[in-house]
Amino acid sequence: MSTLASRHRRGAASAAPDEGLAYPNQPELALAAVLQLLSRFPARQSPAVAKAIADHLAVIGSDARMAGCVRECASRLVDDWRAYAMLSESSPTPEAGSQLH
Repeated sequence: MSTLASRHRRGAASAAPDEGLAYPNQPELALAAVLQLLSRFPARQSPAVAKAIADHLAVIGSDARMAGCVRECASRLVDDWRAYAMLSESSPTPEAGSQLH
């Protein structure tokens, strides 16, 4: 797992792309990190995780080393995940063991 992804797991999920969110040698690590973050969001519905997802998608969408279809898809999803971050800030955190739909 990348260093950045492990930072997200420890709670520093708010790093913005211009604050060091970069994958200079292995851009595919950004994709791996966002997939892991996506798998975590349903259980936590954390605004920080949603923001980290949006930030990662922005990085992926702007990295010319990624395939065009991946960049385009990531770019289209950024605004959705920014909206999820705002929505999850205003909704109560799900209790442990509760089911999400």
